[in-house]
Amino acid sequence: MFSGLKIRARMAARAAALTTVGVVFGLVGLGLLTVALWILVAEHEGALIAFAVIGALYAVLSFVFIALGTARGGPPANPAHDPRAAPPPQKEPFAQMAEGFAIGLQAGRAAREPRS
Repeated sequence: MFSGLKIRARMAARAAALTTVGVVFGLVGLGLLTVALWILVAEHEGALIAFAVIGALYAVLSFVFIALGTARGGPPANPAHDPRAAPPPQKEPFAQMAEGFAIGLQAGRAAREPRS
């Protein structure tokens, strides 16, 4: 039981670490591209135009990402995770225990039967 939990925790930590490294490299690349664009525009047009071009570029990108982040898509891929859906009906705890016992009893009987 705990070994599965440890494996999932290790995989989640690894995914988070790799994602963090990817974000850091992406930010460094974005910074270098910004400097390259600054040098290019400043050489041809001047510093004021370079400020305006790079500022406008980042403003447009931020509006696009904000719009994409707040847009509501179609129905969720898994209706069980839809927060607007009605919660499933709850069973009595004793009924859940009895159902679990019956399922376990049936599985035990099936395991004992000779296989042909």
